[in-house]
Amino acid sequence: MENLLLEWLSMDGLLLFGIGILAAIIGVMFGAAGFVLLPALLLVGIPIHATVAVNKFATGVSSLSTVLVLILKKKVRLKKMLPLMFVAAFGGISGAFFATRLSEQMMNIIACIVLIAMFFVVLKGNKKGLVSEQQDTEEQDGEQRTTLIAPFFIGIYDGGFGPGSALLNITYFLKKQFSYLKAAELTRFMMFASCISAFLFYFFYGIVDWGFAIPVTVGSIVGSHIGLKIIPYLKGKWIQFLLPTIFLLLIVQVVADLLSS
Repeated sequence: MENLLLEWLSMDGLLLFGIGILAAIIGVMFGAAGFVLLPALLLVGIPIHATVAVNKFATGVSSLSTVLVLILKKKVRLKKMLPLMFVAAFGGISGAFFATRLSEQMMNIIACIVLIAMFFVVLKGNKKGLVSEQQDTEEQDGEQRTTLIAPFFIGIYDGGFGPGSALLNITYFLKKQFSYLKAAELTRFMMFASCISAFLFYFFYGIVDWGFAIPVTVGSIVGSHIGLKIIPYLKGKWIQFLLPTIFLLLIVQVVADLLSS
């Protein structure tokens, strides 16, 4: 335990803490925490599957912290989210199971295909007004019709790899006519379910490094609350530009990983 404490308080630990803050802010605002977190963890020498496990733990715990705040402030009704969270959790476990049986290259190929498909969905949605400036009320929460199929497959993707999975959830809720703020809030519930379930699989599989996981997670908790404070100030026209841009950057990142492997 003493060695772990020294590792958390070292320069590397502080660096991981900072990475967690930045990744969580980007993750909450634009659903692309993996754009920062995954390459940063890989650069410090963490193997791909251990990196995914750390990412799941950090995102899951930080999502829980924001989920509790949203419930206590009655911004989201937990009862409405439970079916979606259940299928997301089942998807997360399934994704983690498949990931431990796939090579890093195959994981990157799957990520690339999913991100390219969603990139075109976002472009098409922007032309039809995908991002609404309307602010949802508590009474409106959950009234929009949702399905369980898309959250399940997003959960599989998130549990297995995950770059852009929060962005996929945000896009899903936008397609269901939620405002961007509400979509980002509901996404925290989905990310908590899929990430924690996937993390538990990785934990029992024995590939979690607590020396990396704790500082990244503490940073992610701080960053997630900062991100939620910033979201209300984002304008719809900014988001319409930023969403496809972030998707494109994620695709470039994954393609670069493929070419270098």
